[in-house]
Amino acid sequence: MLADSYYCSYFLIADLRARGVDVVFEQHGARKTDFRRGKKLGTRDHVVTWRKPVRPEWMTREQYHSYPAELTLRETKVRKKVLVTSFLNPREVCKRELGRLFVQRWNVELDLRHIKTTLGMETFSCKTPEMCKKEMWVYMLAYNLIRLLMVQAATHAGVLPRQLSLRPGR
Repeated sequence: MLADSYYCSYFLIADLRARGVDVVFEQHGARKTDFRRGKKLGTRDHVVTWRKPVRPEWMTREQYHSYPAELTLRETKVRKKVLVTSFLNPREVCKRELGRLFVQRWNVELDLRHIKTTLGMETFSCKTPEMCKKEMWVYMLAYNLIRLLMVQAATHAGVLPRQLSLRPGR
């Protein structure tokens, strides 16, 4: 999962890791990174242990006790951002690759905005949550079919799919 600092929390990372999902998040501003601690992997790159924080009010005791006492994560500084990841081995995933991957996160944000405006999804026309959900899935199906055609066209033309636009005249 690739996301911004809002998602960089102990409990979300633990949930994702329990499901076998790797993470790359920007470090949350409330958490301070000290590169003098942990196992040094390189310049501003280390493996650290995060201890389970105190139980939040919204979480039951049973839920809280189901989480591991600690998480082993990698913190690395790429450009001006500290990234937190479950990719612990720098030989498998280097800092540069993590940085490039994180930059792609912005494309996802732009793509979602693009989908909403181009397909007219700023507001749904349906009145019930169930029907709005169905309407959203129809939009996603249509978008993905169009993108599939665009990928095929890009491949045929020898260009990158990102160089093509869904909107005419762009």
